[in-house]
Amino acid sequence: MTVVYHELLPESYLLILAPSRSDEPEAALAHSLHCAQRSGKPAVWVDCGMLHTLSDEAAQLLWGAHHQLEEKHAQLVLVHVPERVRKDLLKRELGPAPCMVPTLLDAARQLASPRENHAA
Repeated sequence: MTVVYHELLPESYLLILAPSRSDEPEAALAHSLHCAQRSGKPAVWVDCGMLHTLSDEAAQLLWGAHHQLEEKHAQLVLVHVPERVRKDLLKRELGPAPCMVPTLLDAARQLASPRENHAA
């Protein structure tokens, strides 16, 4: 997996992923997820729109990031998730799944809704 873009946004950390050769280790993804988790942002958005499949290692890294972020009261949000990628991730299900939304706008709304619920 190649991380083609990453940005620290005001309320989240955005990663955009692209496929790489299937025999390459997921070092770039592991490093980027580690940086995102250490950012202190309440959400890490991972755009999967360019992916066709998800390797076992990538799925394990995403599940691990999801659980670690939950422990910090933060959230992993997967965006633009193709059906095959969703199936690849969920077949390795390790508890409640990460949030999956169709667009970055939906990811922003997801982040805003818990705050609105707490304010009410």
